[in-house]
Amino acid sequence: MAINSDVKPKRMWAVWLLFFFQYAAIGIYYTFLNVYFRNAGLSGTSIGLLNMITAMVGVGSAMVWGYISDRTGKPKWLIAAGAAGSLAAAQFIPYVNGFWPFLLFGCLGSLMASAPGTLVDSTALVLLGKRREDYGRYRLGGSLGYIITAFSSGFIFQQIGLKVMFPAYGAVMACFAITALLIPPVAVHLGSRGTKEFSQMTRQPAWILFITVMFMCWIATNASMSFLSVSLSAMGASQSLIGVASTVQAVVELPFMFFSGTFLRRFGPVKLLIVAMVLMVLRFFLLGWMPSPVWAIAINMINGPAFVFFWNSAVTYANQLAPNGMAGTAQGLVISTTNLAGVVSSPLSGWLFDMLGPNGIFRVMAFLVLAALILFTIGNMIKRSTDKIEPI
Repeated sequence: MAINSDVKPKRMWAVWLLFFFQYAAIGIYYTFLNVYFRNAGLSGTSIGLLNMITAMVGVGSAMVWGYISDRTGKPKWLIAAGAAGSLAAAQFIPYVNGFWPFLLFGCLGSLMASAPGTLVDSTALVLLGKRREDYGRYRLGGSLGYIITAFSSGFIFQQIGLKVMFPAYGAVMACFAITALLIPPVAVHLGSRGTKEFSQMTRQPAWILFITVMFMCWIATNASMSFLSVSLSAMGASQSLIGVASTVQAVVELPFMFFSGTFLRRFGPVKLLIVAMVLMVLRFFLLGWMPSPVWAIAINMINGPAFVFFWNSAVTYANQLAPNGMAGTAQGLVISTTNLAGVVSSPLSGWLFDMLGPNGIFRVMAFLVLAALILFTIGNMIKRSTDKIEPI
């Protein structure tokens, strides 16, 4: 996909709204899904295995969705189709029970959800063109959507029950699919985008270092997303407390997301990735130490700037490293990396939860992110004399 430089800012409102519905759905569904599985009788190890297999489905499908988008130039139709398939698969979960039925519909949902998960970011960056540092101002819609649903859902689910999350998720995803069809068209440049260009991109030393560190950090991030709510529940937290702890990080995100373009222009994605990892290490160490679940509210505030700096820098950096016409493929590789990290993280996290308890899992992840931080810092110091994309 080539940059569509003719898109006017007033036509980008649909992109902001697309992020809003995407993360509103996450706040409703993925914040509490593993709690639902835990309440349905699955052990931490079983939940981890379930998440691992569904993540494996997402590894390949994310790259396929990105490649199809680059070849067809129809990302909004692919996003809408993926959203429709994901919401449909979710509606069967409350009517089944047990590991294998949960796995079946989880895999179907992962297959379809990887389309919007891959293409929303890459499409937004292509539409922004030279203004890609302003990505955070549109992604701000996602933060607001997550805040609204994650905060309110905890109180609602505590009163009504967790099963209501499935139709609620379906309703929000339906709005997301409709909004996807309203985003501006993307200009297509069907140049040579075969295995040669793909190989050249993935053999760059900067890309190898970046994707390795992304993999390591996302193992820890996936552990937090999958098991923080389960850990808090095991420590005696109510659904409302889990909702508040999940929401507070998104509230703190808001100013950092709004000014993320300023941060990126001033410091660049590499330096912001380093700052993000420092904050991640601090957060995981504190989660591993907290004596009571209520502490998670304050500790999760650190994840506001940490997530913004890490994710916004990652999608921007991947876009910089991608050859012309391969933005969707590059973002597909990023999403596949996060899914592959989930394949490793899910069973590991489940096992750590069962063996070390709700605190021990986060102490291990703190050391993993610390290792990634050291690797990324040293790697960029070695390469800074030849790295023409983003010297540190």
